[in-house]
Amino acid sequence: MTARLGLGGHLTALTREPLMLWEAVRAGFAMRRMGRLLPSSAYLDWRTHTAYGDSKASIPSTDMVHYLRWRREMRMMSRWGRVR
Repeated sequence: MTARLGLGGHLTALTREPLMLWEAVRAGFAMRRMGRLLPSSAYLDWRTHTAYGDSKASIPSTDMVHYLRWRREMRMMSRWGRVR
């Protein structure tokens, strides 16, 4: 799973945006509350298949950063009562 996620490239992308690094840590703890640190391989296979057409595709760092930005924006909007 580590090779498919390309954690080295993702960490490089995250160091360029410290807020997204913090958001990645928050996302990791959210997964941990559900009993795991990373999503299951079956879930990742399904998500990568629906997003990229191949269940074994690598997830580009830009997509991961975009997801973390979206996650942060939704959390902030929810905090201020804009999303219900």
